Amino acid sequence: MNHEMYMREAIKQAKLAYEMDEVPVGAIVVKDGKIIGKGFNLRESTKRTSAHAEIEAMNDAGKSLNSWNLSGCTVYVTVEPCQMCAGAMIQAHVDTVVYGANEPNSGSYGSVLNMSEIEGFNHYPKVIPNILESEGRLLMKEFFKEKRNNEVKIKRVDEKSYNLYLDVRKKVFVEEQNVDIGLEIDEYDSTNNENVMHVMAVVNNQVVGAARYVKKGDTLKVGRVAVLKEYRKFKIGTKLLQDAEKQAKNNGFKRLELGAQIQAIPFYEKNGYKEYGEVFDDVGIDHIMMEKEIK
Repeated sequence: MNHEMYMREAIKQAKLAYEMDEVPVGAIVVKDGKIIGKGFNLRESTKRTSAHAEIEAMNDAGKSLNSWNLSGCTVYVTVEPCQMCAGAMIQAHVDTVVYGANEPNSGSYGSVLNMSEIEGFNHYPKVIPNILESEGRLLMKEFFKEKRNNEVKIKRVDEKSYNLYLDVRKKVFVEEQNVDIGLEIDEYDSTNNENVMHVMAVVNNQVVGAARYVKKGDTLKVGRVAVLKEYRKFKIGTKLLQDAEKQAKNNGFKRLELGAQIQAIPFYEKNGYKEYGEVFDDVGIDHIMMEKEIK
């Protein structure tokens, strides 16, 4: 059997995971020289603990065979299987497991433990390691390097960064949403107002997000939450709201409130905010007030 040829098919699956911002692991299942199952890591997208590449590929193969039993099948996976996936392959009676890169944190065929050496199972797949190992390892390395470069830092805005912070707000509210600049910049926009905190989200030394917190008695009002379009997949808006909650807790505020654009209500609801009051117009856009109690 041409292991490298089939492993390249698994690598194609891993690249699909990469494109979805998932850890890039891919797998295929082969029987009688034919690919009968494909899968890649989907754990973040599906929120399912079991959504590893091997499990996804075996489930796909099971549909092809109309059976959970994968006797006579070979699983190709770009990274050494974890305990969960190695156990699933034992349970499915997979004949052979072919993997690429070693996995030092969870690998179950020699890196952390070796499932082949544990006595008592009624089936042990044949294991062939390190096929196209460097390609699978490089894909993982590039993914996590990109993740580190895209790490989001929430920082307080100062005089030096103030214009960069305002640029984000202008791009989102003025250029994207056609808000008048005279309405977007108001009396709260100063770094010298002790009742206002301006914060920015920074990725790889670039300001990509903005928010403003205004003190109102026992309430911290969150406003002007903006994230550049190309960075919205990184959950930066959520990180800004988490920072607002941290600031509220640390400074004794009892609640958070904000005026949400109607189209943004689901986003704020996911972050624990609840609607109150009636819909109102602000700068020509329908809004509604939302709040979150500080516990």
